[in-house]
Amino acid sequence: MAPASVFIGLVSYEKSSFAHSQGPAGLAATIHVALRNSGIGSHQLVNTSNFFDEHPFPLTPKMARESVREEIRLESKWGEFLERGGRPGQLLRLAGRRVQFLLDWKKNSQDRELRRLLNIEYSHVDLYRRAVESRASWAIILEDDAVGSDVSDLVSGLLALAESCTNTKMINLSESFTLDQVGVRNLLGPIEGLSWSGTAVRAVLGSRKPATNTVCAIAFRTDFLAKILSDFDAQPTFPIVPIDWKLNASLMRLHESGAIGVNECLFIEPAPIIQLSMVRDREAK
Repeated sequence: MAPASVFIGLVSYEKSSFAHSQGPAGLAATIHVALRNSGIGSHQLVNTSNFFDEHPFPLTPKMARESVREEIRLESKWGEFLERGGRPGQLLRLAGRRVQFLLDWKKNSQDRELRRLLNIEYSHVDLYRRAVESRASWAIILEDDAVGSDVSDLVSGLLALAESCTNTKMINLSESFTLDQVGVRNLLGPIEGLSWSGTAVRAVLGSRKPATNTVCAIAFRTDFLAKILSDFDAQPTFPIVPIDWKLNASLMRLHESGAIGVNECLFIEPAPIIQLSMVRDREAK
């Protein structure tokens, strides 16, 4: 059954270098129009609020140091969850992160990065909450550096997946890193009877465990998004970690509780959306 409605949320801010994405030519707006043209109810919301800056509270050097330590701890736990924790490359990278943290402790005592992380987190969570409250069947949450060259292909493929008789709860729509770089290749495989119905040739891959390819562009079934929100609300505010890691930590807990299982998280390869800031960073190197 086709989704009755789709909520589209865009995370941005007023002085973003990708502020053009907030307008009618941006990806969120073009997806909104394409859904409407397909007969699907669609609600679009562009979030440009810096919620932390509007209602700040003191941030201390101790918070910064503990937050860096927590991110490193989560990355180690995440590697184990994805069944790649013992790989030499992973262990070497984590060791390097710890050394870098010790060398850069003065930089890590500054609160500028914490403010940035909190503004991004609060914006994402606000859109998650609004998506659930909208009672839409699905929510597509985008960051403003998400770019898709073929919106017709994206919408056709996504609607077909949403209509299929599966228990899909989330679909990763962007390529920020390759699937090999994310480290999920060993968890992925095709699902019988499930394919991409857009105009481009893409593989639909189910994952034995839920995972993200950053939070640049993910489609969530809103009843599952409500469970993510409940998990977020049950966790302490500190230490502060990037929203990507906050979501990954939630997915680990939800998987352990049985709230999301085998092949209920999908990846599309090649992805219909790219994260432009990551592409620019790679090209600059």
